[in-house]
Amino acid sequence: MDQREAAVLLLRRICGELDQFIATDAHAGLLGGYTGAALFYAYYFQLTGEEQHLDKAAAVVEKCLSALSDTPMDGSHCSGMAGIAWCLQHLGAIGLLDTADTTDAFTEIDAVVADFMAAELVAGRNDFLHQGLGGALYFLERWPATEAAAPLEGLIQHLEDTALTLTGGIAWKDNFSSTSEANKDQDLFNLGLAHGVPAIISVLARCYEKNIARHRVLPLLSGSISWLLQTRNLASPVGQSLFPTLVSAAGDVVGAAHSRLGWCYGDLGIAATLLGAGHRLQRGDYQHDALQIFRQVARERNVKNGAVHDACMCHGSAGIAHILQQAGLYYGDEQLLSASQYWWKTTLEMNTWADGPAGFKFYHHPDFVSSHNMLEGIAGIGLSLISFADTSIKPAWQDSLLIF
Repeated sequence: MDQREAAVLLLRRICGELDQFIATDAHAGLLGGYTGAALFYAYYFQLTGEEQHLDKAAAVVEKCLSALSDTPMDGSHCSGMAGIAWCLQHLGAIGLLDTADTTDAFTEIDAVVADFMAAELVAGRNDFLHQGLGGALYFLERWPATEAAAPLEGLIQHLEDTALTLTGGIAWKDNFSSTSEANKDQDLFNLGLAHGVPAIISVLARCYEKNIARHRVLPLLSGSISWLLQTRNLASPVGQSLFPTLVSAAGDVVGAAHSRLGWCYGDLGIAATLLGAGHRLQRGDYQHDALQIFRQVARERNVKNGAVHDACMCHGSAGIAHILQQAGLYYGDEQLLSASQYWWKTTLEMNTWADGPAGFKFYHHPDFVSSHNMLEGIAGIGLSLISFADTSIKPAWQDSLLIF
């Protein structure tokens, strides 16, 4: 059996496990709950052509709408209202869901997410997954609806007001990591796509693409990308990351210089940010910088030096494989595509747990646990495997993770 055949068989198992998960789970988040399963079913329908999977996606959407109406939740992207609503908008945008009946729901969501964004940003809480930045992705999906204008303009104003001028450019301080919490007297800067400056760059690039306040957005992008590039480790031994995880205002590394390999933290997220910004701004130099980082990852990184313990999208092999594959397809680069095959193989080899969903478990120190969600569970693995099984299916779902 070749790897593609193995992936197709595994996708059937994942689908069956998600069927059971949806029936019982009560957590509605896009990345941390059951909403991500709607994306899996919708894209699995594109792979199989089987209408039952589209029906399952619609059933998840109905469950999401009930949760939005009945369950108290914040306006965050990962586990709150913004991410769920982004998913509903996305499924409508790609023609797999009729959103005509959800207009009233979006009107109510707009106000909740906008208020959450504003309160979080005023407090300096810029994290993408759990704080004020993530709601912008929902409003970007809503654009050009008039309700999206004020929150996005407010975000740009906030980023203008709070950008700190540093050696090499500008950046925004971290108010998420435990290290920053323990060192509140210091200004620290997070280099993770999930939680740090790369996410801000990715959101700003999307604002630029949609022609939202371009004259204000462009200086923020230029300054922050310039700063990001100069945070690179001065010496990076073979097999070590090119970028650290946290730096100080002076540019000194805080904690370890070597970062894990994954979507959330490390070189892949930075390369993805540069590729996305370079594409939207038509900056070949940013795209070239991204390609060099991708190639270093492809050439030197592996399970051991990447601290890869499981197969999840967030910090596991499926996320690594997916990003390298999509970058390889974008650049037409065989080195990246070949490296993605190594990580797909790794993903399939991690399917060994008799008591885990579809054979997978996920590392939460010090234990391995079962998870079905998109960020750290089998729904995310399934979405990535669909891309592996059929590269003609455009994985637009990856926008929910700011991938390109």
